[in-house]
Amino acid sequence: MKEILVKFIESIRLNTKINTYDEASTKQAIILPIIQILGWNVFDVDEVTPEYTVENKRVDYSLRVNNTNEFFIEVKKPTKDLEKHQDQLLDYSFRQGVELAALTNGITWWLYLPTQKGSWHERKFYTIDLYQQDSEDISNIFVNLLSKQNIVNGDAVKNALMIYRGRRKSKIINSTIPEAWNKIILEPDSLLIDLILEVVEKLCGYKPEPEKVIEFLKSNTNQLTVFPTIDIEKPKEIKPKDIDKSKPSNLCSPSTKVSQDELIPYIVALLFQFGGKATKMQVDEEIYKIFKEQFSDSWYHELVSHGVERWKHNIAWAKERAVQYHNLIKPASKSGRGIWELTEKGKEYYHQIKSKIEIKGG
Repeated sequence: MKEILVKFIESIRLNTKINTYDEASTKQAIILPIIQILGWNVFDVDEVTPEYTVENKRVDYSLRVNNTNEFFIEVKKPTKDLEKHQDQLLDYSFRQGVELAALTNGITWWLYLPTQKGSWHERKFYTIDLYQQDSEDISNIFVNLLSKQNIVNGDAVKNALMIYRGRRKSKIINSTIPEAWNKIILEPDSLLIDLILEVVEKLCGYKPEPEKVIEFLKSNTNQLTVFPTIDIEKPKEIKPKDIDKSKPSNLCSPSTKVSQDELIPYIVALLFQFGGKATKMQVDEEIYKIFKEQFSDSWYHELVSHGVERWKHNIAWAKERAVQYHNLIKPASKSGRGIWELTEKGKEYYHQIKSKIEIKGG
């Protein structure tokens, strides 16, 4: 199976007519052959159902086992931008309880786990590119995730979950390491202080007082703390109907939380684009637009300190961290009540991050 699939993928790469294909040609020349190689009977409409009806709409293909939808495939022509078509496919898949889905233009395949937690973007756990990736690697992924045998025995979902959880774990770890480092610097415990005392003594022969180390850490906070690596892709908007009202209000998946440190670069960028300063209300409104999908979670709308919604509370604390720990924003005593204003260091920081953050109007 894999060898046949590799040869077929390589034949696609040599096909100079692909960009002229319409949707029907893409299905016939690329999609159906791949499905057939993967063990599906494309001539049995009960197994590979074309134009499967979902609530008066249609999904191009449903791969079915024992009258159960196992995999939805939505097909566009090769020149189509997939970004504009994922919401409908994933919405249908989620409502039907279909655990695996693919959106493809024949060359690019976006693979999803529609029933998992997180935004639609986060449920896209793998991308296949028939032109860019190694043919054998592509073949292995297709077999692991789309072959009839692996779907029937449940291995396809298991394989997909391994990829999905691995990516989520890596993302969480990468975003937490800077937070952990900052916590160590900002709240030094006896182990860190003792370690510094020991190294100082070894280097110069004198052991300083612990207070000297604490004073050093406090006076050099700006140089010692770091900003976390941010996922630069701008969050996508969702419709109110997509909000999961059934989720307990005191729970929120780590993958949908936005840390206060992650908000800081966006606040800095917005202030710069407002001319260096803006009102708190202006910043709140623009940050909410950027993180609309995450903030739609009911967890963010719980009332916390002084009856303020959590999302506003987190933005306010992100601003305070930018003031106290990073000297990026002026304190209220210098900028005026309700006004957030960048320091010179904040303006310099914006120029360091502007190429990584895309905000409308920037």
